[in-house]
Formats: sequence, C-alpha cells, structure tokens
Amino acid sequence: AHYGPWAPLENELRLLGDVGGLYIFEAGCGGGQCSIAFAKQGAIATGVDLSEVQIEFARRLAVQERVDVTFAQADITDLTLFENEGWDIVFSTYAFQYVADIEGCLAECARLLKPGGRLIFSLDHPFRDCFHDDEDDTVTIYPVRSYFNNSPMRWTFGQRGIPMQSYHRSIGQWCEMLVAAGLRLSRLLEPESPVEMLDEIWPVDDPLASMRMVPQTIIFVAEKTQ
Repeated sequence: AHYGPWAPLENELRLLGDVGGLYIFEAGCGGGQCSIAFAKQGAIATGVDLSEVQIEFARRLAVQERVDVTFAQADITDLTLFENEGWDIVFSTYAFQYVADIEGCLAECARLLKPGGRLIFSLDHPFRDCFHDDEDDTVTIYPVRSYFNNSPMRWTFGQRGIPMQSYHRSIGQWCEMLVAAGLRLSRLLEPESPVEMLDEIWPVDDPLASMRMVPQTIIFVAEKTQ
C-alpha cells in the first residue's frame, strides 16, 4: 500500500498497523492496488472509484492476485450504497484534492466509520501548489500562486494533454473540515520524498533543484469522535 509517488510506503510508515480482520474502505481506489495489498494482509477490503475503467482493471487485478476484494463504481461524495458505521478504516491516496464537494466527501467518510474508526488520506502538500503555474503546467523555483488562493488549479496530464482540475485548500482549512465532519485529527505527517525519486526528477545540479526542499506530500490521520 502506498501514499502516492512522493511518499514512503505503508510498510515504512505503518500508519494502519496490523490490518488483519479489519474492514477497510478505500475511497478513490483507482486500479485497486492498495485495497488488494490490504486484502493480502487479511483485511476485508472494499474499493470505490468514479471511473468504470479503473474498477474493471481493479477487479481483473484482484482475480490475478487471488484475493477477494469488493470493488464498486461510485462518487465518493455520495456513498449511500454503503451502510453506516461499517468500517474500521477509510483510506484514500491522492484522490481528495480532485473533489469539489470535499465537505460532503468527508461527511460520507465519517458516516461509514465505526466509532473510534480512522480516516487516513494523503494528497499533494498545499505548499507545493504555490510553485506550480496552472497557466502552462510548469514548476517554478519561486511561488507563483498564493497559498490562500482557493480557486481550482487546471493543468494537463501526460503526453496526451488530458485536462485536469484539482482543488487547493490550506492545511488549516483541512483541519477545520475534519472537525466539521465529526473527526479528530490525531496525526499530521509531512514525509520527506524518497531521495532516488528526487534525484531522478530534480538532480542536485538541476535549475529546479531547490524544489527538493519543498514538502511534496501531506498525510492526515483522523479519528471518528463518536
């Protein structure tokens, strides 16, 4: 299981602990790799994603890996298909920054959690956003966007130039939204990126080498208060 390309793996961070026998719900599961990893460790895993293509891939991968995981196509702002307080952990990797109605999403995540259950999610570090110019999708060595600017960020992905849109919120705003959803922040992590990845993207002699000093990922761990 992972927390995105810029962060150490769960094997190193150990934020979930022993997941054997736990009910884990992955919001925005993509190709299902994390849910499958949890199932291999004995968890009862469920993954949902908005993309039908991703869910089909995840189901094939689960068969290939010989594990039983429930996958469903769903919008993570409306999880009415799933029962209240049915899960010990709601997990999400690099999905929440693409959700416009994040308050609704967090409320749904809280609804699914058992009392004392945990929501664990990662996303681009909000400070990192300040160095990305959404006009031409470039990275800069100085801030070009205000940390307090909540307007959507628009950019393109990959060689095909797929249009993307993400939503910037400050760390303080994330904390306030968690409280409003009935969750209590228990840990906040800003892990250093793997050196081998930094060396590949921004070598020490690269003009953008100063980006090595900017936090790339943030991870929130919150508990359902009641």
